[in-house]
Amino acid sequence: MNNPSTEAPATAAAHEWLQSFHRMGDSLSPELWVETFYAPDCTMQFLGQPPVHGHAAIIAHFRNQFARLESMRHTVRHVDVTQERIYQEATVTYIVKGDPEQRQIEAQGLAVFGKGVSESQIRFFTVYLDLEALRERMREVLG
Repeated sequence: MNNPSTEAPATAAAHEWLQSFHRMGDSLSPELWVETFYAPDCTMQFLGQPPVHGHAAIIAHFRNQFARLESMRHTVRHVDVTQERIYQEATVTYIVKGDPEQRQIEAQGLAVFGKGVSESQIRFFTVYLDLEALRERMREVLG
């Protein structure tokens, strides 16, 4: 992981924003998270899925996903910043709701956040994350 204390100011600011973004997202309560960090007309897209537009659709997407999760935790591994984007490598650790083993499922991913360092909300959010292991565990646990 990047060391925020040794990063350029823009990267350090992006890293701090990402920590806040993930802390709120990992709470599995999408309403305040989306309203705080996503622009009202934001477009979000996960690998292999159609894009989702706007607060209502993004909240519905996450409500559906979070209903099947006991927990989710993001660990930021690396951050790169341009004038209008943040690129993040991260590990996401999931536990499926009702999993008697509480098995942790890890996924490595890359996310592109459409926002400048001085902006507080993202205009677009594109996530490259292979969730097949999580989907498989959901099938095993939830049927």
